[in-house]
Amino acid sequence: MTTVRALLVDNPHDLKHAMAALAGRPLLALDLETSGLDCHSDRVLLLSVGDAEQQLLVDCRKTSLEPLRPLLEGPVPKVTHNGAFDAAMLRALGIRAENLIDSMLVEQVITNGRRGARRSLAHLAEKYLGRALDKSERLGFASLQGDFSDAQLEYARRDILATYHVLLEQMPEVVSNGLESTVQLECRAVTAFADLHFDGLFLDRQAWSQLIDEARESRDALRDQIDAALGKVVQTDLFGRADVNLESESDLRQALSKLLGRTVRELNKQALGRLGHPIGEQLLRYREAAKIVSTYGESYLDAIHGKTGRIHADFLQIGAPTGRVACREPNLQNVPRGSRFRACFRAPEGRRMVTADYAGCELRILAEASGDRAFIDTFQRGGDLHAIVASEIFNTPVSKERNPELRDRAKAINFGLAYGMGAGGLAAVTGLTLEEAERLLHRYFAAYPRVRDYLEDSARQAIERGWAETLGGRRLWLEVGERIEGADLAAVARVAKNMPIQGTNADMLKIALAGIRTRLIEDGLGGFAVNCVHDEILLETSEGEAWDAAALVKDEMIKAAERYISQVPAEVDVAVGPAWQK
Repeated sequence: MTTVRALLVDNPHDLKHAMAALAGRPLLALDLETSGLDCHSDRVLLLSVGDAEQQLLVDCRKTSLEPLRPLLEGPVPKVTHNGAFDAAMLRALGIRAENLIDSMLVEQVITNGRRGARRSLAHLAEKYLGRALDKSERLGFASLQGDFSDAQLEYARRDILATYHVLLEQMPEVVSNGLESTVQLECRAVTAFADLHFDGLFLDRQAWSQLIDEARESRDALRDQIDAALGKVVQTDLFGRADVNLESESDLRQALSKLLGRTVRELNKQALGRLGHPIGEQLLRYREAAKIVSTYGESYLDAIHGKTGRIHADFLQIGAPTGRVACREPNLQNVPRGSRFRACFRAPEGRRMVTADYAGCELRILAEASGDRAFIDTFQRGGDLHAIVASEIFNTPVSKERNPELRDRAKAINFGLAYGMGAGGLAAVTGLTLEEAERLLHRYFAAYPRVRDYLEDSARQAIERGWAETLGGRRLWLEVGERIEGADLAAVARVAKNMPIQGTNADMLKIALAGIRTRLIEDGLGGFAVNCVHDEILLETSEGEAWDAAALVKDEMIKAAERYISQVPAEVDVAVGPAWQK
């Protein structure tokens, strides 16, 4: 196979024999050319696989990939670029790719936090190989009717060569920065995220539409009430609508000041609740209804796939600098807990939803990392951390039933600290004045000095060395100049406090997702993950196997957590029902 055309295989017999040329290779590169980006509607046209010495191009329009199944599903590591896409497209052909290494994710791990970091294959080829990678031929595949051109075949061959050599150049950086475990967990999770996209999530169209209609009616009715109140002090149009843009803070502040006869400066939730006038509550409810209409509206219904009847969202495996997963088109992580909207995501007839989430995960990580004895003892006893903290700092008995408002303030501090929150943030979420928030934080840290010391040391060390780090070694590079100070330094410090906690939580979730996928396949259970939300995993499974799947999910989530926390027990709450719960 010395010419470009000789690399092309278009029948099962030749493919089976060509496989011998790749036997025993310790690492291969893999890439697909497709007619489009939709794994349920578009086709795989060309599969490229090989290493620096031998490349094989397979015309998937003319031959089955069955002879390649042992390679694609087997233990040989295969480096891809954006492997979740390739794996989802292969799922449509009935092949579950395994042991994928994603050079795109590897680059994200290496450069996490670096300004100007880019991760397309063309940019990586230029960065690591000093080679320009012309991607113009890619556009021709979508409209291809006849045979592949020599230029297209050469393009496909160059892509797998570039992917292969880029990974070889990336690995020394991975090793020198101690990022092996992070790269390993990200690559192990690639196929889990491919399956999340491929399998999709079922949405009850009728129930969803009803909720949107209710929110739209509520928004319009509240706007009428607001217009009636503001119309007394501002001009109105022919329809009686107040000449005020409710989305403009300056317009609204001015109108409210006229209505109330005093200067209104703040329009946040707490400030509107303290206005002492019905319009404050009306504005809060209006905002809530308007957000529902604008955030959800018809976009989720439009995302239902015409062929599968399900939503196949795009999951960004490293969607935030902390390592957290993000979701788009649509954002399935944006559906609020305990809402009627979650109940619209249902299992089809004869199936069930398994909802599993870590209980207080970030606080458990904070307890583990800080070594604070009171936090650790509380979790070991299964106590109510928020109530215990509140009782300590307010010097009065607190529980969910007794002085619950004090428990809520302690809860705001507990979770806020995990996000690097200071006195200003605490004041904003609790409605306290800045001075009150500062005094409350002072009492908190006086009671739990190990938590304070850990957070301050995390920020100081991260700024000094230039990166923050999770318990498993994931890094976030901090762009800290010599002259950083004031608000900029405070912002970096908040990130440095938050990243180890939130990032460790993200690592747990990905390890759990990968483990759940493997166990479900090995155990032959008819279930699959359909969504993940930071510390929560949602599965769809057959009705008869739902509780077996629930036990499996809980076991894998606890095992994933135990990789990072040992002094504090991991706890996972699991529910089985017809719809997404919690």
